[in-house]
Parts: sequence; structure tokens; C-alpha cells
Amino acid sequence: MGVYDGLNRLAGWVDCRVTGAEPAAFLNGCAGERVPVLGAAAEGEYALRVRLRARDSRRAARLARRTQCTLEILSGGGTPALLRFLRRRGLAAAGLGLILLLLAWSRLFIWEIGVTGNERVDTGRILDALRECGISCGSFWPGITSDNLRSRLLTELPELAWATVNVYGSRAEVIVRERVPKPDIWYEKDPVDVVAAKTGFVTEVRTLCGTARVGPGSAVTEGETLISCHADSLWGGPRLVHATGTVRAETWYVLRAAVPLSKGVKQYTGRESSRWALLIGKQRYNFYLNSSISGGMCDRISKVWHLRLGGVFSLPVALVRETEREYAVAETPRDQNLARRELEELLLARLQAALGPEAEIRDVRCFAAVSDGLLSVKLHARCSEDIGVERPGGEQPLQ
Repeated sequence: MGVYDGLNRLAGWVDCRVTGAEPAAFLNGCAGERVPVLGAAAEGEYALRVRLRARDSRRAARLARRTQCTLEILSGGGTPALLRFLRRRGLAAAGLGLILLLLAWSRLFIWEIGVTGNERVDTGRILDALRECGISCGSFWPGITSDNLRSRLLTELPELAWATVNVYGSRAEVIVRERVPKPDIWYEKDPVDVVAAKTGFVTEVRTLCGTARVGPGSAVTEGETLISCHADSLWGGPRLVHATGTVRAETWYVLRAAVPLSKGVKQYTGRESSRWALLIGKQRYNFYLNSSISGGMCDRISKVWHLRLGGVFSLPVALVRETEREYAVAETPRDQNLARRELEELLLARLQAALGPEAEIRDVRCFAAVSDGLLSVKLHARCSEDIGVERPGGEQPLQ
């Protein structure tokens, strides 16, 4: 729709039917008198439907009589028609004005809060911290100061490095950035030992700095020193260094998991019930008399319809529908072969999570047994991995 057409619609328009022996003469008369015709369509041989501006309807009626035609106004629209409708219905006009006033007033309050940018920090904790800072549903956002809010929010949640709150109408968007954990930093001249993180059988030792305490073929336990920070010196006694190197060893893992031989399966009875409720701000109004606590086992599905306009404007009104589907639990036997494969996959995933990025799995064996209604699976694995980790040293002298 062009600008000119939009202005004509705003000023008001009427749809008319022109009937006569020569309806085309009416159009020629409108052109001669400079009466704009917004649209025209033929309705038979002796009838014509035209759209005119509301202020030109009287001139058009005189032109129709001059051309031996009859002009009949069918409908109209635009601002003048709306004003006439409101004048005839004062209550409707007052209600419309009240609604517009409430809409304008509600935009000054926050009715919806969204949180983005968080991965490790739970959204619930951020919303609780915002509530402690004075921001929740129903808060008056013109009184919020971003600098003070940011400082208080970072004080409440030290895991955050940066935070800001943007308000769009009645919706607040909280954008956060989480703090990167500080890694363990060792000063290069501090004495550090390389100790065993796991029990194993040493197969390879590569020492870059320090003195190796073990060699290939040695059996070590967790916490035992592998590469000492005490190094020999050509000009005197032992000196303290930052020991570095890799110690690969064969390690063994034994993991267990069990699952019942039967499982409960939901069987829906076909009985369903629905409840409706209305949320206005922080208040909930239930449209049912009984309690929301169900007597039997059932699935509850809640659906909420918020009164909003896109992602910007939101009103504190929502309609809630809760549907309950009743079910009974029936015990059915479990497929043992399928259950065993699932347990083996689970144990293998746990094993891979316990190993380092450069570890190798040399051998894996699984054993299954059934007892007391349980299917048990035991995993034995032999792996090769680097078991050395750095720990502060220098307390014990070199023997």
C-alpha cells in the first residue's frame, strides 16, 4: 500500500454502488469535477461499484443525479467511521481508552526476564541473585541503575566476570559472561616433583629435568615420587629444580554395573483431566475447586500461553492449562542381551572418561552374571597412560 493510499484510508473512505443506464458517465463526471475514485469494479451491465473518499460522498451523489444514476453507500471505514462508532458507544470508547492507558502503564514494569550467556552457572541462581538485587517480575524498570545492578550482581555471583541488563518494553534480557577459572601456575624456579596419579607398572620414563626415581619395570603406587626435584650438581650438592617429564605405565581398571531383570512400563488407562488457571502478575487464580494434588499416578503436562507481542512487549497475564494422564506401572521382563550391551557401553564410556587424552586401551574384557534378580556386568581393562602429575616438592632431601 502506497503513502497516498494509506493517507486516503486514514482520512476515511466509503464503498458505493452506482446504478443507471450509463454508469460510465458517472466516472467521466468524477474526472471532470476532480473527484478522486480510489477503486472501481463493474457489477453487471448497469451497475458499478466504486470506492470514494468520505468527504467527497456528497459531491459524488450530486454527480450521480446529474448523470441519471443512483448512488447507494454500502459501507465505510477509516478514522471518521471509528470516531462516529465511539461517539455512539461511549462505554466502548471509555473501555478502549482505559485499555490503552493500562498498556502504556504496564510497559513501565518488567513482566518477563530472560537470561543468556550462562553455561556453568544455573539460570535459577542468576534469577535469585537478581531478586536479591531488587529485579523480579513486577519491578519498576525506570528506577533501575545499570552500574549499581552490575556491581551487586557480580558481588552475589563471583563466578561471573561481566553482566548487564537490557530492558525492551516490559521484557528484561540479562546477558552474562562467566569467569574463566584461573589455572594452576608454578614459578619455573619453584621445586616441583612429578608423582604418580595412579597405581601402575612403569613401561617408559622420559626425564627432561630432575632425577628419575623409577625405571621401566618398576611398580608404583598412587602418590609415589616418579621424578624428583633434587638434581645433581657438578659444583656441589643436590639443587632444587622444577622436575618435568613423562612416565608411561600400564594401569588396570575394574568397573561394575548392575540392572534389574524386570522394568516398569507405563500403561495409560485413557483417563485424562484438564485444569485451567489464570496468572496475573504473581497471583494465580485457579478455575477448579479441588486440589492440584492427584490421587494416583499420572503425567502432568502444563502449557502456558503468555500475552505478549513478539519478544519485546509482554503483559503480566498468562493462561495455564494442566493436563493429567493417568497410568499404571506394569512389570515386564527385560531383554538380557540388550541390557548387557547397554551396561557394557556404559562401563566403556566411564572408562574413557577416567583416562587422559593420550591414553591407550590395550585390553578390555567383560563378564556378566545373574543373581538375586539383577544382571551384573564387570569390566576389566588394561591401559597404557601417562600417570605423572606435578606436585610441590623439595621437602625431603635426596638420599
